[in-house]
Amino acid sequence: MSNIAKFDAIRLYLRQQFPKHHITDFQEGTSRAQVFRVDGPHGHPLHYAVIGLDFLRDQTDEDLQQVLVSSGLGDKLKEAGASPVMVSKTGFSTDGNIAIT
Repeated sequence: MSNIAKFDAIRLYLRQQFPKHHITDFQEGTSRAQVFRVDGPHGHPLHYAVIGLDFLRDQTDEDLQQVLVSSGLGDKLKEAGASPVMVSKTGFSTDGNIAIT
């Protein structure tokens, strides 16, 4: 499964978790992650999921959907508020920044 297809799967998951919200994504400035931003219905950024490419590399399409659901990423985003939730092959973290270039 290509990264593009995996990005599509992540967008779909986030749309299911945050109906009526706008989901956008872009490559982090370091090129080691894809950042998914959840904007509220009125366009204000609410949540950031920073998905490490190392994490994606280890996932198949079936695994990715299951991992997103079982991990409770949507709940972690809601708990973190505007702080980014980092997802890597070592797990989840809310410590860190988003590098944008």
